[in-house]
Amino acid sequence: MSDRPTLRIALISPHAWPPRDDVSHRLAAEAGALARRGHRVTILAPATRRDRIAAGRQLLLAAQAGDADALSPPAGEVLEVAVGRALPAGAGRRVGEPFDLSATLETVLSRVPFDVVHLHEPLAPSPALAALRHAPGVTAATFHRAEPLAGVAFLRPLIDRALARADLRIATTEAAREALSEILPGEYAVVAPGVDAAATELRGDGPPGLVLIARGRDRVGVRFALGVLRGLDLDRVGPVTLLGPADAPWRTRAAVPKALRDRVEVVPDGGPAARAEMLGAAGIALVAAPEDAAGPVLREAMAAGCAVLVPRCAAVEEAVVHGVDALVLPQFTREPFQTAITELTDDPGRRALLQEAAAGRGRSRSWDDVAADLEGLYRGALDAARVRPADQPATRVVADLHVRAGRDLSPDQIVVACAERGIDVVCVTSPDGLGPGRAAAAAAPPSLSVIVGQEIATTEGALVGLFLTHPVAAGLVPEDAAAAVHAQGGLVMVPHPDAGAPPAATLRRLAGSLDLHQIMSGADDVADPAAPALRRLGLRVCAGSGATRPQEVGTAVTELPSSDGAAALLDALDDGELRRNTRRGATHEPRTRGRRHRTPKS
Repeated sequence: MSDRPTLRIALISPHAWPPRDDVSHRLAAEAGALARRGHRVTILAPATRRDRIAAGRQLLLAAQAGDADALSPPAGEVLEVAVGRALPAGAGRRVGEPFDLSATLETVLSRVPFDVVHLHEPLAPSPALAALRHAPGVTAATFHRAEPLAGVAFLRPLIDRALARADLRIATTEAAREALSEILPGEYAVVAPGVDAAATELRGDGPPGLVLIARGRDRVGVRFALGVLRGLDLDRVGPVTLLGPADAPWRTRAAVPKALRDRVEVVPDGGPAARAEMLGAAGIALVAAPEDAAGPVLREAMAAGCAVLVPRCAAVEEAVVHGVDALVLPQFTREPFQTAITELTDDPGRRALLQEAAAGRGRSRSWDDVAADLEGLYRGALDAARVRPADQPATRVVADLHVRAGRDLSPDQIVVACAERGIDVVCVTSPDGLGPGRAAAAAAPPSLSVIVGQEIATTEGALVGLFLTHPVAAGLVPEDAAAAVHAQGGLVMVPHPDAGAPPAATLRRLAGSLDLHQIMSGADDVADPAAPALRRLGLRVCAGSGATRPQEVGTAVTELPSSDGAAALLDALDDGELRRNTRRGATHEPRTRGRRHRTPKS
């Protein structure tokens, strides 16, 4: 257990829970190991069972009601929370239903003060990557496979924007890191997986037994493994087990020739524990296809003390040493595999040497080692986020804190206008809900932070809610509207009078519920000298263009220190400078900033 402070860690899987695939099983293993180090670990994943989904909703409701620990377990424990319904996604996988998963993750990450939010498989077809922008602490993303990356080129702009919000990028192998660096450039840490070494059975002097590992759904590995088997003397080899894909085991059984069905036991993949038991009873393991060689089964077979035969591929080259702890053979060529199995069967001494070396290599890295590496990365990122040298000035940004999306000003036009005029932060509002703000956030490049807001029509005038996660109903009395904004961690802004702000008497009555006042817009000539006087009265003031057309964006701005989230924005406004810009152009010259400012949480 670490002697440093306990961390609240959220591990996000886009795949259905309980785990049925390698990614989810790795996430579960990491969660358990992190909990053993004393951390509070929450697994957020979609589910298929109704009882799990209902239980997850109950926990979410408790968190919304103010129970800060509803979604975070005690130290040293793991809490599994269903955050939506899982849908079929091909290849036997199920991923979260997009709208359900997106809304729930947005709510969870904005409600619970996680120190670390770690997403696994960010390129899976789900909105989980975009949800990282709502995380208050350090964010991490682990890429498990390099093979699908070539197909994401057309999504590069969207992926780049989402990954810009990740503090840590993690690859599971050096080969994956190299592929990722070329397609999605950036800094990647390599955190190799671990393995839980199960006790192996004592193997006698008889036939060693053989496990054929062929888990691919296309059955290419199954056909190759069975082809190798036809050329062997099975009486000398001993019991044969075929580990096939988890789904449709009848198809795997049907692929076994009738002449071999009495000699081959077909077992669908049941996860790491079931595989460890099976491999522990065998002396030789044949990994049929590169797909499995790059997965966890190779390490598990070695840890179980099997003499392993594996096809040559990039992932294998960094995992084993040919002839020392495994035999690396040409892909899908029967004769070398048949020869190697025959030689290992007939030479117990050679087989024993290979088994001993494989067990030492396979057991050299446990999941506790993985958790220690992850904790080191997490704490390093947290330290980098929290510590800044005293002589490094705070980054200042230019913000337009009130842009009004509508018929003549679309979210895309807002993003373009901000880029043209050097706006770093923009608050996008609409009386019709949060859709325009969310659309602008989705379209924004990493250099533009979007605060999602809403113009709320109350019974006594308009108020503006900032940093909203769900819309506020129109027609409420001002007190109830302000309470609804604060209940979701947002800020209440009094808009400029030309935007229909409530009368002075109402504002005096609401004084304790108002967070900031827009005293300058692009439509008037109010000067900045009013700001110091208002600040002395205890008011936090800001400028926003109130734009309803593209050319109006950025006509009134607030220059202030970079901030992260609602509370930090209020603090930054104490050092804000309000400016008007009568030109329809850039409000300032482009700057090169020393460090990326964190995106305000919307």
